[in-house]
Amino acid sequence: MTRNEGNQGDGVHEIIRSQPSRGLSFVRFCNATPRRVEVIWMNYEGARVKYKTLEPNEFFDVNTYVAHPWLFQDAITHESGRIHPQDIQPKRVTVNITSPLYSLKVSAMHTIRRNLKDYNHVCQLEIPRQLQQDLVDLMKSCRMEKL
Repeated sequence: MTRNEGNQGDGVHEIIRSQPSRGLSFVRFCNATPRRVEVIWMNYEGARVKYKTLEPNEFFDVNTYVAHPWLFQDAITHESGRIHPQDIQPKRVTVNITSPLYSLKVSAMHTIRRNLKDYNHVCQLEIPRQLQQDLVDLMKSCRMEKL
């Protein structure tokens, strides 16, 4: 897996992509969340390739390679998580997809984000300036994940 970091004005971004590998891995992705999740493979160019949408408690078996990164995201909110590379081994492994544990602040910001059309409306909210900036940053990062 390649990880490139660069400062692009609004923070550090990583480019995650598959690398050539001969190490076969047989993975079972299990959706252990109460939500629908999309299982996504990062191809050799770093583009997302959606493989499957899993319902709660559903699983998906895939034959992959050790150097191939996988992501998952909530099918509705598109909040994402990453399967850690050490979970992909050259043997049959089960990877449980779980919901991230957010602080009350982050959970509230995600709820607000889903109800705003774009980050230009944030300045109209009667909340402290620092929370407005944090919310704009969150909205921009979620928009980058969808690209």
